[in-house]
Amino acid sequence: MARTQNKNQNIIELVFLSFVLIISFLLWDTFLVYPVKLFVVIIHEISHAISAIVSGGKVIAFNIGFDLGGKCETENGNNIFIAAAGYLGSLLFGLLIFYSTYNKKIGKWLLIIIALLILITSVSLMQNFSLILWTVLYSVLLFVSAFFLYIRIDSYILKLFGMLSCIYVLFDIKEDILSTNSAISDASILSDLINVPTIVIGLIWLIISLAGIFLIMRLSYVQKTK
Repeated sequence: MARTQNKNQNIIELVFLSFVLIISFLLWDTFLVYPVKLFVVIIHEISHAISAIVSGGKVIAFNIGFDLGGKCETENGNNIFIAAAGYLGSLLFGLLIFYSTYNKKIGKWLLIIIALLILITSVSLMQNFSLILWTVLYSVLLFVSAFFLYIRIDSYILKLFGMLSCIYVLFDIKEDILSTNSAISDASILSDLINVPTIVIGLIWLIISLAGIFLIMRLSYVQKTK
């Protein structure tokens, strides 16, 4: 009986996430999805900053605009690691936020660590006061959510946020890397560093992003909440 209930709950959750996926595509350029887009841009640039610091470098300029443009200039450090960290880091953050709802003991600390990383990095590097307020809001929401994972609505909101974060990475890679524009991107920088065509790097990141989304869908069906 309990196994049947768990299976039914997993199916309902999978249907919910599939519905979110479809609605996201339809409402992608509306204000409803904008907060998630801004969040992903923030963690994208934060991932660059953290990778620079971890690899022995430093951040010399850090800017994010409300037009969803971002720039993180670094000095020294491992340039390959730094260039790859943006998309892969934001995808990882999205996956960890989603996973936090399935293992509440680990998830609580994951959310607290993510919240503190966003808060400390943003406040230390950002100069736009309005944007700092947004990052504080995101950090507070994640921190508070860590203590209410047992509430279903909180769990669904985190799953929604985590999944949309992964979807945005997919869209961002497609629009910024695989389009025909000539703007400098993480992929073009990485291409110059490792002598691999930009399109190949973009396709690899797309595959990784799709694998992340598949992992989320599979996790929502087979994983039991702990």
